[in-house]
Amino acid sequence: MAFVTSLRSACCGVMQLLVLSGTLASCSSKSAQGKTERPPPLIRVVTLEQRNVDIEVHAPVDLRPLFQADVGSKTLGYLDAVLVDRGDKVKRGQVVALIRPSDLPDQLAASKGVLAQMQASLNLARTNHDRISNLAPTGVVSQQELQQAEATLASATAAEAASKAQIGALAVRLGEMRIESPLDGYVVQRKLDPGALVGPPGGGAIVTVARTDVLRVFITVNERNSAMVSIGKEASVTLDALPGRVFRGSVVRLAPFFDPTTRTLDAEVQLGNTDGALRPGMYGRGSITLERHSGATVLPAAAMQISNDQRYVFILDGNRVRRRNIETGYDAGEWLEVKSGVHAGERVVIAGADGLSEGSVVRVAPETALDAGTTLETPPASSSAPSVPSALSGQHR
Repeated sequence: MAFVTSLRSACCGVMQLLVLSGTLASCSSKSAQGKTERPPPLIRVVTLEQRNVDIEVHAPVDLRPLFQADVGSKTLGYLDAVLVDRGDKVKRGQVVALIRPSDLPDQLAASKGVLAQMQASLNLARTNHDRISNLAPTGVVSQQELQQAEATLASATAAEAASKAQIGALAVRLGEMRIESPLDGYVVQRKLDPGALVGPPGGGAIVTVARTDVLRVFITVNERNSAMVSIGKEASVTLDALPGRVFRGSVVRLAPFFDPTTRTLDAEVQLGNTDGALRPGMYGRGSITLERHSGATVLPAAAMQISNDQRYVFILDGNRVRRRNIETGYDAGEWLEVKSGVHAGERVVIAGADGLSEGSVVRVAPETALDAGTTLETPPASSSAPSVPSALSGQHR
């Protein structure tokens, strides 16, 4: 009986082992069937090109007229008429306003009366002088009387000249009642209306006239770049109001000293405006070309990786990538100048570099063209290396 019990226990153990081994074999088979090979990582590449790289300094600017003048009256009076309004085109010498004088006509009439008296006194002095001069040789009149007659004649002559000068000055002031434009341009602002008192001491400008055929901007340059800026350097301006257009000029004047608050130097650039597209007050960005590096290799900023203070990129070699250390130069924000490490014609990874290493097998997405006039757009890709800041425009990496 004990033998039979032992035999039954052994058979149960064998059956359990068979069931367990079958279960393990089934799981192993299912695991083998579910396991698939991971595909190589997908990357995007771009072919490096050579390009003329302009080293520039940038600054916000606003357009200002080359000349601007407040037109007023030098003579006290009342504004009788304003012949122009804001936006009107005027020529130099064109009458823009008329002034009604306060007391100039009365002053002119009084001066003419004084002139008549001076002329009568001059005629009398000349007659006396001639008579005494004729009698002096005969001894009838003394030498003292002759000298006195000469002095009287000279005084009367001077008085007449002074009276004539005063009349001339009053006539000029009356002529200035016609207010003329001092330059060619446009009326920027009309400040007074007819009936206003103008002229010293309480009067002000009647209209403001500005010349707009040539406009100017002031581009601020920091101390580090100031030594590279000189008169004649090429400059360009882009405006928010006129997207897509670039207005070119050159540096015509440099400020003699730095602004003590901002430590910047103003460089004046003049822009022609023959078509009238530019208007004073427009806002935009100006740039001055400091240097030009011809035939430089340029690299999208997204392609550069930084690790342990080393800059490197991944170059596509067949279906694998190779790591290259690089030396960069000018940084334009979205692209970089490469001094060494890569060459034009090589294809560099610009997206999907996360996790790549030397010799990694990769899949390549359709290539992105690196065009000088377009902005590189790459899909977001995480990277263990620090990102390259794009705000360092105008600096060297």
